[in-house]
Amino acid sequence: MKSNVIILTLHLFIIGGEKMELFKKHKKIVLSIVIVFLGVLFIFSSYAWFSTALNVKVKKFNMVVARNGGLTISFDGINFNSYVEISRDVLITNLGSTYPNHVNQWALNGLTPISSNGISGDNNYFFDIFATSGVKYRNRKKENGFIYTNKVVDTAPRSYNNYIAFDLFFKNVTGSPVADNLYFEEGTSITMTSDGNEEMKGLTNSLRIGIVKVGTVPHGSDVSTIQNMKCQGTCEAIIYEPNSKNHTDLSIERAMKYDINLIDGKRFPTYAMIKEGGPIYVKDNVSGSPNLDLNYFSLQNTIHEEDFERPLFEIPDGITKARVYLWIEGQDIDSLETDSEGADLYIDISFIKDTVGYDTFN
Repeated sequence: MKSNVIILTLHLFIIGGEKMELFKKHKKIVLSIVIVFLGVLFIFSSYAWFSTALNVKVKKFNMVVARNGGLTISFDGINFNSYVEISRDVLITNLGSTYPNHVNQWALNGLTPISSNGISGDNNYFFDIFATSGVKYRNRKKENGFIYTNKVVDTAPRSYNNYIAFDLFFKNVTGSPVADNLYFEEGTSITMTSDGNEEMKGLTNSLRIGIVKVGTVPHGSDVSTIQNMKCQGTCEAIIYEPNSKNHTDLSIERAMKYDINLIDGKRFPTYAMIKEGGPIYVKDNVSGSPNLDLNYFSLQNTIHEEDFERPLFEIPDGITKARVYLWIEGQDIDSLETDSEGADLYIDISFIKDTVGYDTFN
């Protein structure tokens, strides 16, 4: 029997790039502006995560825990509760006194596309995250655009980042040596308001939720032990890809430019970044392209709605440390050429645990 639902609700706002205005006073000025404008369009016609014109602003983020299954949550391993409102202040500012060495990340200026394939090994509880500063060219013709990528490391708390990440502690009271299992509940989803445009719908299909289980210590452990749990060769991670089979007509049309036959209702694989460096040519970056440079990309193994009956990981009796990530996956096929004008997003993350310990020993 499953019980004890945890629900996270995020309210996001998408803002597109700035609109250009052409002032037609002189022909030479007009020509210059048109050239600049075409240059910007060329960048947008590349992959979305090569551009910083897109961002997602978090307006509301709630976490709710039912009190009927002995499971509560905390951001510092000290103060456990069934309900929290998550914000920059909660994750960054207010934790300074109770969890001084946390490295939580917030996107106060909005999420921008990045790429990650999760953790690189079972001794690392930080996702390997890669970003790029934009497309570069070797000549004025803007031919054969290329990028350099850099690895982003969570070494200190930041309010202004292009993704969200935070430590999350589960207190599970079972009274038995048998661990319960933690699942995503069916209510976990990413949706948007009905007034969102087609580009926005494509972007919705590019969001990812990642979770890393670090470890578990007994109840009554001191605060330092709880907060400083590290991987002991047992870290495990999942990446959830919502709306994985949904593709808009616009996404399908844009994929055809890269000779990719994208079909609505059929999942398309994402090849995420695994290595920093370059130059990596734009034409060699598209997931599904025969020119994909496998020195820098690898298949992103994700879970989907039909996998919710499979446990995410075990949560024994005690306090379990995890790390949660939320980001826009720039390598997702549905984020090709995205430059959205804006729409509201709602993200619900629901956890539910079974009661193996109770059922076995009671």
